[in-house]
Formats: sequence, structure tokens, C-alpha cells
Amino acid sequence: MPNLMGVSDVDAQKTLSNFEFSGKRIDKLGATEYTLSSIQVDVSGSVARFQGDLVKALESAVGACEKSPRAENMLIRVTTFNDAPPAEIHGFVPFEDVKTNDYGQYIKPMGGTALYDATMDALEATKKYGESLVDMDYNCNGIVFIITDGEENSSVVGTPKKIKDLIEKVGKEEKLESLKTVLIGVGDQQSVQQYLADFQQKAGIDQYVWIGDASPAKLAKLAEFISKSISSTSQALGTGGTSQDITF
Repeated sequence: MPNLMGVSDVDAQKTLSNFEFSGKRIDKLGATEYTLSSIQVDVSGSVARFQGDLVKALESAVGACEKSPRAENMLIRVTTFNDAPPAEIHGFVPFEDVKTNDYGQYIKPMGGTALYDATMDALEATKKYGESLVDMDYNCNGIVFIITDGEENSSVVGTPKKIKDLIEKVGKEEKLESLKTVLIGVGDQQSVQQYLADFQQKAGIDQYVWIGDASPAKLAKLAEFISKSISSTSQALGTGGTSQDITF
């Protein structure tokens, strides 16, 4: 079940592929337009070596967004994945409901890497919640980040073709003004770097960023990249177009 993190006025829902997610009740939202940001974080066993710095990067990225002039027009969801179904730290909520100090207790590396399922989960949850907003006359766009240090080995539902088809479906239906997808690779293995580059192409993901070794400096830079990408996406809302890629 989704982790509601003690947040009030949140509904739990299921996607088409039976993934579970949550979001702030629409009748409790105050703005007229929203950017939905979804961050999927790999917590497979190999992440243990940089667990602490990853938590700091995640806290920093979300904290920077909270200071944005567009913060009131953003809803953010943070989810972890390994070889189990993706697990929410929190669903789509405003920053006032986010407790970044609690993130560390949910980053517990173990198990394998269900990369395809995690990507499907993020896309389907963003699509469904975003369409609910649009149906209630909100203007809405979205951005999805998938952060991983390994190759797919555990998915049950997702495939690159399904991911690509879903991204294309969102574009054709034109309910969300835009949906940007970003794959972020971490590590020092050339084989993983190439694997993720191939996955990006097969799945039709918009942008692929390889940050290299998971040093504190690189992860701090990653936090800045994520916050700038979210801010750019929010600034593009209402223009009818997508945001520009942010250079890592």
C-alpha cells in the first residue's frame, strides 16, 4: 500500500498495471495549475555503498524545489524500487506535506533491480493523477526521473516496448500539456552505462544522464540537476511546449 507519511487529505489509488500510488485530494488543492514531479530511486543492494550521500542528494533536490518561486504550483512524489513492487515514500503532495528528514529511513538498500516496473509505475501514476487534475479543469504537466545504478533483472510487468507505448500514448491523448522523462545512471561500470543508453532508446525516454561514480560532489550536482529540471518544467507550464533539457 502507498505510504501516506502521516499526510491528511490523501487518496490511495491503483494504476492500469495495478501499481499503487497516492495523491493529495484534488478538492484540497489551492492553485489552478500543477507540475507533477515523480522521482524513482533505486534501492537495490549495490546502492549501499553510497546510501548516505544519496539520501542527502534527495533531500537537497526536494528542498531546493521548495524554495522555487513556482513551489505552490508543484506536487512531488518520491518512490523507491528494488526487486519488490515500487514503494512510495510519499505520493503527489505539496511541499508543505513533505518531511525530507524522514527520507533516510526509507532508503534501505537490498535486493535486485526492477527497472522496467519502476519506470512503468512512475509513468502510470503521473498519467492517472494528472488526468484527474485535467478533468477537474486544472492545467497540468509532468516530469519523471528514474535514478539507478544497475541493469534490469526483476520486473514482472514492464518492458521497454510497454514504456515506449505509454509515453507515446500520453503525447497522443494530449491531456497533460507535456510529460518529460529523464533516466539517470550512477556508477563506474561501462557495461551499465551502455545498457542504460540502450534502454533509453528502446523505451523512448527523453533524456539520459550518466553522472559517473557516486561521489558526494557528483550526487550534490545531481540534486541541483533535478531541482533545475523540475523548475524548468514548471516554468514551461502554460506555454504548450516542453521544457529544455538541463545539462548535467
